[in-house]
Amino acid sequence: MVSRADQVETSAIGALMRKVANLERAIRELRAARRLEAASIGAGGLTIRSGGAAVVEDTDGRRIIRLGKVPFPDGSTKPGLVAFRTTAEGGEVAMSLFDGVLAVWDRQGNIVMATDEVSGQGIARPWLPVTWAGVDYTQWPGTTSGTFGVILETLLPRQQPRIFLRLRHTTDVSGTTGELRVMCAGVQLGATVPVSFAVNTTDIGPVALPDAPFGTTLGLSVNARRTAGTGAVRAAVTASWTQQS
Repeated sequence: MVSRADQVETSAIGALMRKVANLERAIRELRAARRLEAASIGAGGLTIRSGGAAVVEDTDGRRIIRLGKVPFPDGSTKPGLVAFRTTAEGGEVAMSLFDGVLAVWDRQGNIVMATDEVSGQGIARPWLPVTWAGVDYTQWPGTTSGTFGVILETLLPRQQPRIFLRLRHTTDVSGTTGELRVMCAGVQLGATVPVSFAVNTTDIGPVALPDAPFGTTLGLSVNARRTAGTGAVRAAVTASWTQQS
C-alpha cells in the first residue's frame, strides 16, 4: 500500500519533470526562432562594453555595418565604424570612421575621400587644383617650330579616370596657322586642335586618362606646331579638372 507521503513525493517529482520538459521545449523553440525581428530602444539607450561590437549582416551572413571594436589584419583592434559593400565575396570596406577620420574607399582599397583631421577642417582627399591663366595672348607660351613641341606642362596625380581641359589659342601674325594637341603619358587626349590668327576657345573632354595605378603621377602637356606663316602658335590652359567616369 502506497503511503500518503509516497504519493506526495511522486506527484512532486512528476510536476518537476513536466517543468523540465517544458523548459527544454522552450529552449528548443528559442534556438529555432528568429529573434528580435523588430525592437525599439527607449531613452536609456544601448551601451556595448568590454570591446564588444554591433554587427549588421544581410540574409546570407555578409557584413553590412560593424560598430564598436573593429579588428585589423595585424591583430589589433580600434573603436570605430565600418560600412561594407554587399558583394558576393563580402568584407569589402566602403566607408570607415576611426579616430575622427572619415574615409571613403574604392573597390581596390584606396582612400578616395577623407577629412583633414590635422588642421581640423576641410578634406584630405581628393586634392582640388585651381587653374589661373593670363589674358594677354602675346604673353602665352608659343612656338614657331614646324614639328610638335611642348609649350605647357604639368604633373597630375591619377585619382579620377577622366579629365577636362579648356584651351585658349591663337597665332600672333596674320596668315600664320598651327595645331595643338594634349598629351598624357605618351597618349593624345582628344582631337588635334587647329589654330588661326584669332583668339578661340576649345574644350578637350571629359576624356579618359591613360590606365595607371591609383595615385600614379602622370605627365600632362600641351604640344604645338606651326603649319604655315611666320608667326608663333600660342596657347594657354584656362581651366582643367579630373572627374569620375
